[in-house]
Amino acid sequence: MQTVMITGASRRLGLFLTRAFLRDGYEVIALTRNASDELRTEASDRLHIIEVEYGELPSLEAAVTRIRSLGHPLRLLVHNASLFEKDEQHPDDLCAFYDALYQVHMRMPAFLNENLGDLLSSDSDAGCIVHITDIYAENPNPAFGLYCSTKAGLENLAKTYAKKLAPGVRVNAIAPGPLMFLPSHKEEEKAAVFSETLIKIESGFEPILKGVRFILDNGFVTGSTLKIDGGRSIGKL
Repeated sequence: MQTVMITGASRRLGLFLTRAFLRDGYEVIALTRNASDELRTEASDRLHIIEVEYGELPSLEAAVTRIRSLGHPLRLLVHNASLFEKDEQHPDDLCAFYDALYQVHMRMPAFLNENLGDLLSSDSDAGCIVHITDIYAENPNPAFGLYCSTKAGLENLAKTYAKKLAPGVRVNAIAPGPLMFLPSHKEEEKAAVFSETLIKIESGFEPILKGVRFILDNGFVTGSTLKIDGGRSIGKL
């Protein structure tokens, strides 16, 4: 039985991926700040839920110790945990907000890559690390400037670790575009997104799962960024 690990596993994309890999027969290590009821309903002997404070080093160290104690090699590590807020929401704590973005999008992925890389390494079938970035990493949205900059850092880290961990581990990034709107999105906001997207549908998370599977199945792909965005990144005039 192969083991995958997903950060930010309680909601949205992380929960979707967790459920998909459980259905496929994998053992799943789900890292989350606070396990959601939806994640807990997936309880089985193949699901290991680990609650961790992303910004606290002792908590991350304890999580790594528990992961290593399971005694299983890893086939896949998906860095999905994310913090997505506008800069203007933090007029009085901008630096603290920036620190939190860095901790989630850059420091934690780097820490886990460093401390779990050997569990992924294989001479015959390289393990995979996937960094979930954002199309804004390449063309930033000024309303989310700090978020975009740390997602750009996460994308750069994918290239760094592709070089550092090759050939035993392959490291790639997936840059999503609009996949599934939040309940708070208004109809006019959705229309504005669609007006700048070539494939004008709300795709859901299945395309990301297919992208992860492509990376797993293609042993000659590393250091790459796969855009799964419906053409949003080139849709703006």
